[in-house]
Amino acid sequence: MLGAALVVSALGGLGACRGGEDKAAAEPFAAPGRCVYTNAFSQAEECRDYTGRGWTAEAAEADCKALPGSTFTRDEGCAYPQTLGRCVLGGGTDDEYSLVFPGGDASECAATQRGCETFGGGRFEPEACQGATEDPDTGIGTGGAVFQWPELACVDPKEGEPAGQSDGKVCTFGAISGCTEPGRKFTDYASCEPVLTQRPYWPAPPSDFKTPADDPRLSDPAWRAELAWVTEQTEACGCVCCHSETAAPAAGTSNWYIEAGPVWTDSFHPSGLALAAGWVSSASLGAYPPDQNNGFSRDTAGLPTTDPERMIAFFEGELERRGFTREDFADMAPFGGPLHEQSLYVPSDCAAGEGVDAAGKVTWAGGGARYVFVMSADAENPGAPPNLDLPEGTIWRLDVPASADPVRSGITYGEVPPNTKQGYPAQGSPAELVPGEKYYLYVWADVGIPITRCLFEVAP
Repeated sequence: MLGAALVVSALGGLGACRGGEDKAAAEPFAAPGRCVYTNAFSQAEECRDYTGRGWTAEAAEADCKALPGSTFTRDEGCAYPQTLGRCVLGGGTDDEYSLVFPGGDASECAATQRGCETFGGGRFEPEACQGATEDPDTGIGTGGAVFQWPELACVDPKEGEPAGQSDGKVCTFGAISGCTEPGRKFTDYASCEPVLTQRPYWPAPPSDFKTPADDPRLSDPAWRAELAWVTEQTEACGCVCCHSETAAPAAGTSNWYIEAGPVWTDSFHPSGLALAAGWVSSASLGAYPPDQNNGFSRDTAGLPTTDPERMIAFFEGELERRGFTREDFADMAPFGGPLHEQSLYVPSDCAAGEGVDAAGKVTWAGGGARYVFVMSADAENPGAPPNLDLPEGTIWRLDVPASADPVRSGITYGEVPPNTKQGYPAQGSPAELVPGEKYYLYVWADVGIPITRCLFEVAP
C-alpha cells in the first residue's frame, strides 16, 4: 500500500483579527486520492496528487480516467521510496494538483524540471534532484529528440504519376507543416522521421463520436465527394505522420486519424474540429506560405489546404452537425500550448552578468544552447519554424545543427564556432551593438525550449 492520505494545510496562515483574537486556522484539507498513470510523452509512470481544495473524489477520479493507463485510489496520496521531485500546477488555487516523478536518476533532473516549468508552467519542487546540475541534451521532439530542420527534397514522381511541378520533379519540405503536390501522398515524397523531431508526439484516443447509420450524408454524393477531397488534402501533408495508421509510430495515432471509418472526421474531438475550421487560432504552430508549399496554406484553416474557404466550410459543417457554434469556443485558448505562451512572454532585465559585454562575450544561464538570438529590445519572441523563428528585429542568430553538441555560455557575438552556422544575417557580420542601447537576448536549448530571455545593455 502507498502512504496514508495526503494532508495539505490551508494557505494563508492567520486570518484578520476580530475582537482582539485571531481567527482559528482553517481546517486541514484531506486530498481525495491519487492517480497513477503512464506519461504519454515519456511512457514512464507518474502520480498525480489532487491538492487543491476544489477537488472532490468524484472530480479527481474523472480527471484520472482521462489519463493513459490510469488507476485512481481514494484517500491516498502519491508515495514512493524516492522521487525526483514534484511539479506543482495551479499553485494556491482550488484546482491545484501536483505531478510526482518516481526515481532517483539525477540525469533526468534537468529535463524533468524544464518540462514542469517551461512546458507545464508549474513550480518544480526537487527531492532527489535537489542540487542536481547535469544538463542533458534533450530537444522538443518525440522522446526528447533534437529538432531536425526541414529540408526540401525534390525527387522524380512515382511510376504512373504525372510529372512534378518543379522541372518534372516533386518538391516537398520534410516538415510537420509541409505538403507535397495536391493529389499525391506526403509519405511517398518525404520521410516522417524528421517530422517527429519537430513536435513531441504521443498516442491519444480518438473521439468516440459516430455518425448515425441513417445519416443522409452517408448517401449524399456531393458530401461524400467533399469528404474525399478533404482526405486527399490531408494525405498530402505532414499531419499524417501522427494522424495515419500507416505513418504514425507503432504506439498508435494521436487523436484523429484518416483511416477511421466510415467517416474519419468523426475521430476529431470538438476542439480539433474548431482548429480545422479556423475557429480557434493555431498560428503559433507555424506554417509555410503557399508559394513555398505546393499551394497549401494554413493561415485561416487549421489544416493545410489549397482552398481554405472550402476546407473551412467542410469543418464548419462537421461542427454544426454535432451541435456546436463558434461561441462555444470563444473562450478557448489558442492552440500551441507552450509555443503560444512563449509568444506572449514579456522580458525583463537580465540578471547580473548575463547579456553581451563590451568585449562581445555572450553569457546566459540554463545550460547548452542550439539557438542564440540577439535582437532589438522591442522584437517579438521567436517561435516555431518555418515562419516564426526569425522575428523582425533579429540582429544575430547562431544555430547549432542536430548532429552537433550544443554551445555553452561564453561564445563571442558575431563569431561562428566550429560545427555551428550563422542563422542571421545570411551573409556577412551582424551589426555592431551600440553601448547604452538595450537589446534582447533570447536563447533556446532547442526550438521552443527557452532557457534565457532577458534585456541587456552593452557597457560603454
